[in-house]
Amino acid sequence: MTSRGRDNRPFRADRDREERASYSGPRQPRRNLDEEVVALRERGKSYSAIASALGMKRAVDANEAFVRAMRGLADKERSALRQRESVRLDQLEGRIRSRDAHEPAKMERHLVALEALRETLK
Repeated sequence: MTSRGRDNRPFRADRDREERASYSGPRQPRRNLDEEVVALRERGKSYSAIASALGMKRAVDANEAFVRAMRGLADKERSALRQRESVRLDQLEGRIRSRDAHEPAKMERHLVALEALRETLK
């Protein structure tokens, strides 16, 4: 039971505690989170969508979790995952080139970001 103030609302500390409980569950261990990122990525989700779904602040956080998980795999599994991710990035490149063809500066920014993603696979 929470304490109540003069206006019959819970005291601020109690409200804050209740709000935190409703917005966030227990934190997942990093390894589980990394594995969940891989599972979502394998289902075709973007890093941005994964970050949003898992409560991460940025898409790059989801990418870093993917890379951590990939590096923790056995050689054969890591190689297969790297190959599948490479195919996804190739498909993304095709979409970028067709979508942004009329905006060369925008296309170049997106291709630079894509190349950074490719570098994380090495």
